[in-house]
Amino acid sequence: MDTMRLVFEHALDVSFGECEHREAVAELTALARRDRSAVEAARVRAMGLVMTRPNDEVGRTALSLLDEVLRRGDERHRWHTQRRFDPWDVVANTRTA
Repeated sequence: MDTMRLVFEHALDVSFGECEHREAVAELTALARRDRSAVEAARVRAMGLVMTRPNDEVGRTALSLLDEVLRRGDERHRWHTQRRFDPWDVVANTRTA
């Protein structure tokens, strides 16, 4: 399973459960393996869920978690700089990280 899918599915899983927010952010950050583009791609998928089902609390929670992962990773300089995420580059975004 590629990193983006792993991050996305874990964000949904913890959103279903009663995982503590801070712990979930730490887990998602670790799963991303310093790949910001994986979190960005997972966030785009979560945005799609929220756009198609705006009242879906699980999708909204997953999006919130992924936003926090990006913000904290940026603040703490956790990301590798080799790859940028382009939501329109479908081929590049389907490659495994």
